[in-house]
Amino acid sequence: MKKNAIILLFFIASAGASAQGHARSQRDELEEFKKKSQQEFAGYKANREKEFKDFRDKYNAEFAAFMRQRWEKFSSAAGVPLPPSPDPVAPPVVDPQKKPTSDPIPFDEVLPAPQPVAPPQPVAPIPPAPQPVEPTFAVLFYNTECRVSLTPNLKVALADLSEESVANAWSALSDSKYNSAISDCLELRSRLKLCDWGYILLVKEVSEKFYGDAAPNEAVLLQMFILTQSGYKVRIAKADDRLAMLIPSDRVIYEYSYIDIDGLKYYVVDKSLKNSSFTIFNHEFPKEQLISLRASQPNLNVAATAPKTYTSKRYPDVSVTVATNKNLIGFYSSYPQSSGWDLYANASLSETLKQDLYPVLRRSIGGKSKAEAANILINFVQTAFEYKTDDEQFGYERSLFADETFFYPASDCEDRSILYAVLVKELLGLEVVLLHYPGHLATAVCFDEDVEGDYLTIGDKKFVVCDPTYIGAGIGCAMEHLKTVKADVLKI
Repeated sequence: MKKNAIILLFFIASAGASAQGHARSQRDELEEFKKKSQQEFAGYKANREKEFKDFRDKYNAEFAAFMRQRWEKFSSAAGVPLPPSPDPVAPPVVDPQKKPTSDPIPFDEVLPAPQPVAPPQPVAPIPPAPQPVEPTFAVLFYNTECRVSLTPNLKVALADLSEESVANAWSALSDSKYNSAISDCLELRSRLKLCDWGYILLVKEVSEKFYGDAAPNEAVLLQMFILTQSGYKVRIAKADDRLAMLIPSDRVIYEYSYIDIDGLKYYVVDKSLKNSSFTIFNHEFPKEQLISLRASQPNLNVAATAPKTYTSKRYPDVSVTVATNKNLIGFYSSYPQSSGWDLYANASLSETLKQDLYPVLRRSIGGKSKAEAANILINFVQTAFEYKTDDEQFGYERSLFADETFFYPASDCEDRSILYAVLVKELLGLEVVLLHYPGHLATAVCFDEDVEGDYLTIGDKKFVVCDPTYIGAGIGCAMEHLKTVKADVLKI
């Protein structure tokens, strides 16, 4: 019996040792597999990064070679003037005795809503620099700190502005040690949610602060280099002893001088350059993408303005006290005036302002039909804000982003239409179009219920006129003198 027990214990011990040995073998095999996989991935990654580097090096070398050739001479044109103000001197007030009508409104062209465009991407992913540079160079972009991997030893000097000198500087910038700076700028574009114009301003600020006042031409070349490597369609030009960056756009940009190249306007970013003659390096970089002026809400630090209170006259419970972000207002003030009001409406409102505004408006329209809610919102926009034409307030025509309407002392017809369109789209979920008449801008709303009033039919949809500048008028009430005037319809 005792002997049998000893034999049993021996077999158990042997089995345990065998199991431990098997488990140890499996762990060793797993570790070896993981190690081999990591090595293979590291090799694949290194090969891909080398391919990307070789790809970009090839294009930059070809680009520099073309840059050495004689640049073309072009004459610039004066900026496209701002269109005349569409604002009436004083907003009309509805006659309290006026009976509502349901008249069809004539309209002319229906302009489709421009679709969002994905931001440009580099011709090949930017691998990290062989010896990463710490992003210690800091600039304030509308009071928001931005850090980029640039150190003094990375400054490239231009011997002169000859084609050869500019090309040599481009070749120097093409070194992989600048990769980290490009990657940092692209990461900032994503983190700050910058639109194309915002990214151009950021790169301009970084370049100018990096080189300082003593080297403005080197700063312009760095701007063009970063933007080109980021996927943007830009050109560089010479005017006397100055380099200038040129940008084409998907919109007409007012009051910036421009050069027409193959039917496309290239705008001179530096408005201080008044030269009429430029020599331009006109050569495409692979996969370059046209700059979109579509605006977005940049993610900037918040510096609150003094709060203001806005109260509807017909619905006094619709009273909101809001503050705007000075940094955002500063950014918007730099935005070029452009054709089309849809880019202002599609920019929406900042999250900071929505946090104060939307809860109050939602409480006011809660439980109401869409038509009742639209009437509450339109009276708020009509009566809570002071009216002034742009000429009176600014001395020139200027459309406002919705946040700016809460910042400046007054607003006009296009500003109110832009704000109302934003509120109806986001609070009521209804489709809105802008109606552009000679000398006026209004809106029309497609309700999901039967709503009486002046209207227009687009396709199979009925849009009811809602005019945020016709003081006291409810939805469905068009200005009498415009009922027979054809409007251009702009979808947003």
